[in-house]
Amino acid sequence: MDVMVIDAQKNAVDHNNRGVIYMQDRYYASAIKEFQMAVMLDPDTQASSVYYANLANCYMKIGYPALAQDTLQRAIKKHPMNFGFYQDLAVIYKRLNVTGEKIKYYQKDSRKNPLSEIMVGLLYMEDGKYDAGLAKLQEFIYLEPDLIITNGVKKYVEQHTNLKYFK
Repeated sequence: MDVMVIDAQKNAVDHNNRGVIYMQDRYYASAIKEFQMAVMLDPDTQASSVYYANLANCYMKIGYPALAQDTLQRAIKKHPMNFGFYQDLAVIYKRLNVTGEKIKYYQKDSRKNPLSEIMVGLLYMEDGKYDAGLAKLQEFIYLEPDLIITNGVKKYVEQHTNLKYFK
């Protein structure tokens, strides 16, 4: 008698992939259900950060930035070295009109969490304070040259300036 093994992680990937297809086809309710299923099947791995991020992206597309914020913050907890997640979160805060209060929050938090400096820089950028934002991001690059996320920050800064960083 053959025993069928259910692989939750593989099934999570399948649900995520279906969600991506639904989102591309603008079937957002179906996409949301698929992403939620992916998270439920595989909640405690780094891969779930992608499922959360896809879910947040879907919430943004249908006009629910508050749900997107919560979901993307969960993605960041699962994979704090993904710079794209921070960029998306800054956009969400801009959409929610809370960039000013979030700048204050992340400035205070940066004393214990250097990754908060990234959010401060990105939030300044979203607020149109480009010089302050780039300065904060450059400071992060200088202070945290060895973090995995730093390369993403460097590329972002290079896209917004003429500076080139070398290893």
